[in-house]
Amino acid sequence: MSPGVLLGVLFALVGAQLTRLVWPRRLGYLAALALAVAGVVAGELAALELHGGGPPLGPLHPLADAAGIAVLEVAGALLRSPGSRPGQP
Repeated sequence: MSPGVLLGVLFALVGAQLTRLVWPRRLGYLAALALAVAGVVAGELAALELHGGGPPLGPLHPLADAAGIAVLEVAGALLRSPGSRPGQP
């Protein structure tokens, strides 16, 4: 397995955990994880397309990935109200 894939998985897991830490009642863990994975992919695509994204860490661009995760996690948290999760009082 490529080290880039492992770093991407690590970035997505850390992004999902940070979202659960900041907004514990806004998003479920699976939704936060899905948004974090999409953020890593979007950040990498933007970095490759724009030839930027900050200094590379192996095949990844951590600044672009963090920005992609942040944008998608904030958008997901704002679009989902706190009471819309099933099973929550």
